[in-house]
Amino acid sequence: MDYDVIVVGAGPAGASAAYWLGEAGKRVLVLEKERTPRYKPCGGGVPKAVLARFPFDFSPVVEREIGRARFRFRDGREVVADLPGHPVVMVMRDRFDYHILRHARAEVREGDPVVALQQDESGVDVTTKSGETFRGRYLIGADGANSRVARLAGLRRGKRMGSTIEVEVAASDGLMAEYGDAAFFLLGAVPQGYLWIFPKAKHLSVGAGTFLGKAPGLREVLRREMGRLGIEMEGAPWRGHPLPVYLRHEVLHRGRIVLTGDAAGLVDPLLGEGVRHAVESGQMAAEAVLTDDPAGYTRQVHRGIGNDLRWGLRWARLFYNHPWICFELGVRNPRFLEEFPRLFAGQTTYRAMALRAPLNLLIGLWQRRPATSNKQQSNGR
Repeated sequence: MDYDVIVVGAGPAGASAAYWLGEAGKRVLVLEKERTPRYKPCGGGVPKAVLARFPFDFSPVVEREIGRARFRFRDGREVVADLPGHPVVMVMRDRFDYHILRHARAEVREGDPVVALQQDESGVDVTTKSGETFRGRYLIGADGANSRVARLAGLRRGKRMGSTIEVEVAASDGLMAEYGDAAFFLLGAVPQGYLWIFPKAKHLSVGAGTFLGKAPGLREVLRREMGRLGIEMEGAPWRGHPLPVYLRHEVLHRGRIVLTGDAAGLVDPLLGEGVRHAVESGQMAAEAVLTDDPAGYTRQVHRGIGNDLRWGLRWARLFYNHPWICFELGVRNPRFLEEFPRLFAGQTTYRAMALRAPLNLLIGLWQRRPATSNKQQSNGR
């Protein structure tokens, strides 16, 4: 049987593309190398704006809503920002990804990786490990950071990866009382990245990521810093994953093949977050297929996602190369502290933050100025 579209990968990008294509009445085949639902190392913080893209309810897979963000520097200084309206939810990626896939009107084949593909003017033939071959008019590659579709199509050559490591930790009532209502970020403890504690319904997801390069000893740093915070990880499985952060505009299509999500390298260089752009690019890819415009997809990603992530790369290089001064002048600056929760919730952009940065810096420094007593004022006359 031929399909209108074959989607390789059932993560948020692939499941989203399959959903929107199915809603448009297309015959869709999803090929997933694992058995779903499958665990994915990920902090699991998702802006509610992502959920609002879909017409169905996500409450069955929401572990917790977040009302605060805590930023701590390695020397113990801490700043807390409120998140009005709880704009971020915490999810487990196995359940979240599967929830989207379950709503897609698509045929799903699991446990059979793609090993070869060949395209011509009218479509793409995809061969799996079992020896079966499927044909689709288009192919959407949503198969993650180490995308086989990208390699077979000759796309994203010379890409660079960050890395992350994560542990799901059983939490006592005391730990949940301490960390259960906030997204916690520990800054300055690992080069080119941060450590995190994200609360779930009954446990904590803790991890460390480096986004602009690889840092040796990431596991040891995570163990040491979490121990200082009273979080022990003995006996819990450790899982690592590459992070394909966005560094430059790249061609994301070849003929009738397009790349989405991590396969397209759409990971935020500052936050290391990729779910928001995975879902957005999945919807863009569906629209490109529906309009027979794969080349337009690359342009749309560059304009809509890539341009802002390039601004994010500038912020990341500034922050991670100068963490102490950026924490002092940025994170502890009330004006920037108001900006970050909006960024984390998908309510503003890196470019908009950059345009407001000079004024925010001046106003924030003025708001933080030491109070002057009346006596000091009178002595100064």
